[in-house]
Amino acid sequence: MSEANIANKDTVLVGKVLEPTMNKRFDFNSYPETRKFLDELAELSKREDYYPNINFGKTYANVSIDGEGLAVLNERNSSFIVEMHALVSTTVAK
Repeated sequence: MSEANIANKDTVLVGKVLEPTMNKRFDFNSYPETRKFLDELAELSKREDYYPNINFGKTYANVSIDGEGLAVLNERNSSFIVEMHALVSTTVAK
């Protein structure tokens, strides 16, 4: 890639406002705990009609909500984030 092309790409990024995001990693002791959390999060998403970005592995789940999603949830006066955090206490074996 030429320097001119790189400069053009950088110029496009200059002035772009990055929206705030909420990124949260949830760690679990086992895959069944992770799966239970993901299933309960899917139910919450369906109920709230909001679907965050999720990636997961055997014992973790990363949930990202971008600025637009935060604005939507605030506008709805949604308790999605609070309920999502509460799912962990019902998921993790004591």
